[in-house]
Amino acid sequence: MTSRVDSPDTTADEDLREILSQDLLEGFIVVAGAGSGKTTSLVKALAHVTQTRGAILRAKSQRVACITYTEVAAREIHEEIGNDPLASVSTIHSFLWSLSRPFQKDIGAWVSSHIDDEIDRLILKQAKYGARTTSATKEKDASDLAKRQSQRKSVLSVTHWTYGIGGDYARGILGHTDILRMVPELILRRDLFARLVARQFPFIFVDESQDTFPAVVECLKHVARLSSGKVCLGFFGDPMQQIYQQGVVSIMPDQSWHKIDKPENFRSSRQVLACVNAVRAEGDTLQQVSGLGSSQSEGEAFCFVLPSDDQRSENLERVRLWLDEHSKSGNWSEGAMDGGSKVLMIVHRMAASRLGFGALYSAFNDNRATALSEAFNEGAAWPLRPFRDVILPLCSTKDFDTPAVLSILREHSPLLRTARESRQVRVALASCRTAVEALRKLTVVDTPATLGQLLRLAASLQLVELDPRMAAYIDLDGSHHDVVLDETTQRVLDAMSLCELSELEGYYRYITLESPYATQHGTKGSEFERVVVVLDDDEGRYSLYSYEKLLGLKSLSATDVANQAAGKDSAIERTRRLFYVCVSRAKEALAIVLFASDVTLAVEAVRHSAIGDHVQIATASELPMAARSA
Repeated sequence: MTSRVDSPDTTADEDLREILSQDLLEGFIVVAGAGSGKTTSLVKALAHVTQTRGAILRAKSQRVACITYTEVAAREIHEEIGNDPLASVSTIHSFLWSLSRPFQKDIGAWVSSHIDDEIDRLILKQAKYGARTTSATKEKDASDLAKRQSQRKSVLSVTHWTYGIGGDYARGILGHTDILRMVPELILRRDLFARLVARQFPFIFVDESQDTFPAVVECLKHVARLSSGKVCLGFFGDPMQQIYQQGVVSIMPDQSWHKIDKPENFRSSRQVLACVNAVRAEGDTLQQVSGLGSSQSEGEAFCFVLPSDDQRSENLERVRLWLDEHSKSGNWSEGAMDGGSKVLMIVHRMAASRLGFGALYSAFNDNRATALSEAFNEGAAWPLRPFRDVILPLCSTKDFDTPAVLSILREHSPLLRTARESRQVRVALASCRTAVEALRKLTVVDTPATLGQLLRLAASLQLVELDPRMAAYIDLDGSHHDVVLDETTQRVLDAMSLCELSELEGYYRYITLESPYATQHGTKGSEFERVVVVLDDDEGRYSLYSYEKLLGLKSLSATDVANQAAGKDSAIERTRRLFYVCVSRAKEALAIVLFASDVTLAVEAVRHSAIGDHVQIATASELPMAARSA
């Protein structure tokens, strides 16, 4: 066990232990604000169950399920409880697949039904064609229909289904989106399936519940309801930290469920926590209290209101230089990795323009492909995996005969894999050397190759094995010709293919937090001594969020008003949550930079806003004239 398990208990931890010790198991919801130690409470709950009920769980061949958002989080939590085999800690995709994998016939039936639904949809769409329907649309629909019909025939001969990044039904492969649709449907439609889940996992804990898909939440609730007190379903999260559009936000408790608030903040100074609470107060009723006791420092909080002109980057650097001179904590102009500050922005576009991957950002975010956009913002978009895992590292290494290069080829090159099977490794290595040299040449010519050109060459030279969707995109008549790409994915791949390799270098500097910049998505759960939060609606150009609306500088749209009247999310609620996530990253000091078209009006808006009493307000006239490049 680790220090998390042995750390002092909060009231929430004590309440959780009492709930988990009951004979009749009941559900619960833990609402844990930023910096409250949510993961610590989750780890303590897992450890308590495995320690107090371990003998019973082993006797019944049962385990405790813990569902997290990423593989990294899953490994961290499992290590925290000493890699206890009684705990199954995994991502939601892995967990759902583990439930459905034994039921191969049910999987096949679901796939067939899903394909039938898509065929019916396309036939209905064709029947409704009008005079304005373009020939391109007709050709695409006809092609998709033919592919679906071919898939329908192929799946009849599939005897074993597996799970991959992208689906290829003709080869018995399900993708991420298939798992998220299929398993909740199986659980909700078949009570026997739900009861089998309950029998296997009497305790199910869900981390980051606010970002969990609604269908997943509902199917897990169904499991608990059918168990009649034999399953404890618990959600750990915070509605104010929901940042993914597809998340459920708030969990509605069932009757007899327990709601536990964890209001402590073990991160922020007094001034920063005052801003955190001011932002949160307009969103819900939870107000956080310091858990630091006498070690909580006073801290600092500033708000700079600057003109939204073409001098944004220069003015942002001027802010950091001013803070170097006037802030008690100092050292703002360096990056967070060098002990300075982390600059957080409302959307990635603002950082992309500064780090040189603006076109790549646009490819994934301007084509209405929500899932791909969110994956890109996390650094996990499947179209970029060949570059991340193979092409970039091969092109950035000068020598071929290195352990790193050989390791990449052994794992990813079909050429080397086939050679090992036929014991022609020496010949294959020579071919790989030639192939890598050809790939590198494309990156050093006067006119750099595009991502599409590099990908096609790497695939043709068998240096990389492509995802079925990418393989279908690269070669329409190839072995994956049955794979259907929707129009939004097609547009993303078209735009991505035109980008240059240099854009990827800036993008990965950003995603790995090696640059001064980050966004709420990239730093959720992280903390930094000094944080600069940049509010800029014009540069963000993202209609889902608006700081001008949040501060009353801009009127709500008709859609915003309608959504609020219907109790749905509007730009106000979404922006407030992202603002909360941003300001709550700061430990010692916080600086908010608001770019506005009317500075005078914006200063008054900030002064009368929730944070107005907790920040020192400054304008461009107070900043130094000299600034260096950020």
